[in-house]
Amino acid sequence: MGVPDLRQRRKPLVPEDVPVKGLRRVELRSNDPAGSAEHYRSLFGWIVMPADDGTLRCWVGDRLAALIRRPADWETPGWHPVLGGRPTALLADPAGVTATLDPGRVRHGPWAPPPRHGEPCWLELVTADTTDDYWAAQLGWTLRADTDVKPFALFDAPDDAGARAVAGRLLVDEATAAGVGASWMCYLAATDITLVTETAVAGGATLLIEPREAPAGVIAAVAD
Repeated sequence: MGVPDLRQRRKPLVPEDVPVKGLRRVELRSNDPAGSAEHYRSLFGWIVMPADDGTLRCWVGDRLAALIRRPADWETPGWHPVLGGRPTALLADPAGVTATLDPGRVRHGPWAPPPRHGEPCWLELVTADTTDDYWAAQLGWTLRADTDVKPFALFDAPDDAGARAVAGRLLVDEATAAGVGASWMCYLAATDITLVTETAVAGGATLLIEPREAPAGVIAAVAD
């Protein structure tokens, strides 16, 4: 099977719907889709429904929160953002970080209804390379780098009523990027972040970041 070179793109593909204003869903590419679905169902109460194409659709109420499937041969297991924009496209920055554009209504983001427990609520680019210009050009975003935490910056999406923060960017050192991988980190809303973190660890997850204050709010990070 051929493997596409995602870094080879002669010119930017500018979505017709720029600026991109949020997520359609997140994808979890897992070698054990059923096990992953059960793990996150236990944490967030997702309603998991198998689809005809073999994927698992994970719902919070009437909103699709995540899609879980096996990765293709050329894909890396892990979380992957699917942003609301058109035409349909797979984007890859010079560091190899990817995101998908998918036509349709944005379900999660600053212009969507407030996130419920288990819904995607924030997106953060974790990278050792400054690829801000790429994502700004592709998604119609601007960078707000005047935050107190220098490695951290915000991507804003403009609107008639003013710009809103739609994602974050965190610069890390090369060693950290090599260890955890440069990627988009997908955050899920939790009504009790301490309880969710403790439950995840009790179920075998690895605690990466204990609950703490961050520019985006109170966060924690675990690896399943």
